Amino acid sequence: MQQTTDQDTHRQLKEATLFLAEYASTLMAVGAQTSRIQLNTVRMARSMGYHVSLLIFPKTISITLQDQERNHTYTYIKKTPGIPLNFKVNMKLSQLSWNAFDDRLPLNELWARLKSIATEKRESPWLVLVLVSLANACFCRLFDGNTLSMAIVFVATFVGFLLRQQLTKRGVNHLAVFVTCAFVSTMIGVTDYIYFHGGTEDMSLGTSMLYLVPGVPLINGVMDIVDNHVLDGLSRLTNALLLIICIAIGLSGTVILFGIDPTTFTSVTRPDIVSATIADGLFAAVAAIGFAIISNPPRKALLICALLACVGHGVRYFLMHNGTMPLDQVTASTVAGFTIGLLAVPFAMRIHCPAECFAFPSLLPMVPGMFAYKAIRDLINIVRLPDTYTAEYVARFFHNGSLTVLVMFGMVVGCIIPIFIFHRQSFSVTRN
Repeated sequence: MQQTTDQDTHRQLKEATLFLAEYASTLMAVGAQTSRIQLNTVRMARSMGYHVSLLIFPKTISITLQDQERNHTYTYIKKTPGIPLNFKVNMKLSQLSWNAFDDRLPLNELWARLKSIATEKRESPWLVLVLVSLANACFCRLFDGNTLSMAIVFVATFVGFLLRQQLTKRGVNHLAVFVTCAFVSTMIGVTDYIYFHGGTEDMSLGTSMLYLVPGVPLINGVMDIVDNHVLDGLSRLTNALLLIICIAIGLSGTVILFGIDPTTFTSVTRPDIVSATIADGLFAAVAAIGFAIISNPPRKALLICALLACVGHGVRYFLMHNGTMPLDQVTASTVAGFTIGLLAVPFAMRIHCPAECFAFPSLLPMVPGMFAYKAIRDLINIVRLPDTYTAEYVARFFHNGSLTVLVMFGMVVGCIIPIFIFHRQSFSVTRN
């Protein structure tokens, strides 16, 4: 009799472990940060009456489940599935953990809901394509590109992102996809140098491939490191760095092929700081919606993304360009990120959606893509130009590379400080 009871307990433990491993690995795949994965999975285990130990690695998740008396243990290792970023799934799986905890849902019901959430249709690929193209055109405007440059960047993004969708659908390696799409987009962007000469040729080329910059993995990586999940954070940052290198390879092909050396950058002076700040914020709002939709957030979060990006980017622009006490870009980006994080928490509580679902996309228009582009350009020139110029471009490379890292780190840390301060509210917003 005792043996039969032990077998039943072990079977139930195994079934619960398999479900929790599938749940945690799905959250990892869709872009949830490590803290949320741990808290949600522990909550689910507690709703079933079990103790859980969770080890989250870059490609696998190891989960050990014990019964209340700790007499029975089951360990399972699950490989993280290859699912694209999906903030809507992140939100709904977070809600599911609270539903399981509050309503004590049976395991078969949890499996049914998990499968239903994971298989929900994403936004129309054509809608995503148009919005991303529009977003990158607005991104070009944020770096002082003129109307012609915005049109060229729109076309370059449309063609490049369409190619990315098709190659991804056919299972092409994602690194090869990034190299190919960066090359194709910059080939279109370089036409401003060759044919049009519109006056902001550097922006046409420099922003034509910025839609590929892996903003969410970069932000998640920094957040994980700050939250003491160093291994996962470094893994995300390393993957993002590989993608950036692939973008650089695609850009290098275009620059070397046409002999382009964009060593000067457009700088536009706007005398009316107030109207310039408002315009900057509005273009950032459009850019945020387009970049956000790649990660498939809940639709109710899109307008909040736009509002937070408008406020955050406007604050940064004003702090950097006001005549009284202009701040450097690192400090201004940190303050702007803090503003976005501070506004994200009450919005998250109001619409019952994790704050990162709209806070992170709101940061994307502030991602220092142009500094990264300058660093890549300097690296190319170190290889191409004579030795007499090497020291100059090495110094420029480290300058622009350091600014890229510091701006990125500053705006992410500024954004997550309010989320950590209001930790309990931030991680319980999906509770109905």
